[in-house]
Amino acid sequence: MAKSSKSGNFAGLALHGDSLRYIELSGDKGSLKVVRKEMTPLNHGVIVKDMVTDWDGVTSALKSMKSVLGGTFRCPITMGIPSRDVILRLVDYPKMQIGDVKDALQLEFDKYFPYSYQEAAADVVEVDVPNSFDGGQKTVVLVATCKHTLMADMMKVASTAGLNLLAIEPMNVAFFRAVVGSQSEEGGYFVVFVEPESTQIMLGYKNNGILFRSSAIDLTSLGARDSDDGLMPILRDVQNTVIFSGNQYKGLAVENIILGGILGKRSRLGELLESTTSMPVTEPDVGKLWGSSAKMNGADGFEAAFGLAVRTLL
Repeated sequence: MAKSSKSGNFAGLALHGDSLRYIELSGDKGSLKVVRKEMTPLNHGVIVKDMVTDWDGVTSALKSMKSVLGGTFRCPITMGIPSRDVILRLVDYPKMQIGDVKDALQLEFDKYFPYSYQEAAADVVEVDVPNSFDGGQKTVVLVATCKHTLMADMMKVASTAGLNLLAIEPMNVAFFRAVVGSQSEEGGYFVVFVEPESTQIMLGYKNNGILFRSSAIDLTSLGARDSDDGLMPILRDVQNTVIFSGNQYKGLAVENIILGGILGKRSRLGELLESTTSMPVTEPDVGKLWGSSAKMNGADGFEAAFGLAVRTLL
């Protein structure tokens, strides 16, 4: 769901496994300012392996955040759904208008997803893919879907906490937007979003995602985060995704890996990814990418919240 924001400040609110992270911005592309950023801890077990398991716990944390912000959420907020609560999948059809694609998808929704269209909350957007994949003769869409009951729970919680809700969006999509930036990319690249209990691996082409993979990899212990053995499952998943994407999109030159998230920046993982994939690994400066004069120092882990906030600028 989405509404429009006409003017004033706007914010992103991300639901991470360990915390809620809020960032409030003002301005426009090239003149963004960070007005405020806050983090409220979540009790253990509220979000498990990047899926909400306790909505009462989310409500309690939102009320705590509201108190920190002075008793009100004063500006429109885009809120993030934990990534593993949402299914993201590319679906292709013969060349047709997007409205016709949506009609066709309704009729065969359960062909692609584990529940019916009547049970789903879904959104569809057309994406660019390499010409070698569709030959220019297909309409390819990215479908984001979750159970309608989950969306209803989320909107109820937002209403109870007094959020001025602008939109709801998957966290991995928001992270992708933040670290790619506002300018169109060329060619292919991977984006790796590392959280304590999950890792998202995304293949980007130009400025859109064309492949999304999610793994429930446990990095909650310091030993796992700092050891090669603990990081090995992520390396294997990235390597497997590289192989899969090479077979799926033959001829697409993938040039680099963008690494971030709560546990991605300044970690041993970057060195290991470079050595195992032979691709350069970069750690994004979100403020710089969006042409912002904002100082993002100390905002590690706020990339997803930033990506949620700047959705309003698109």
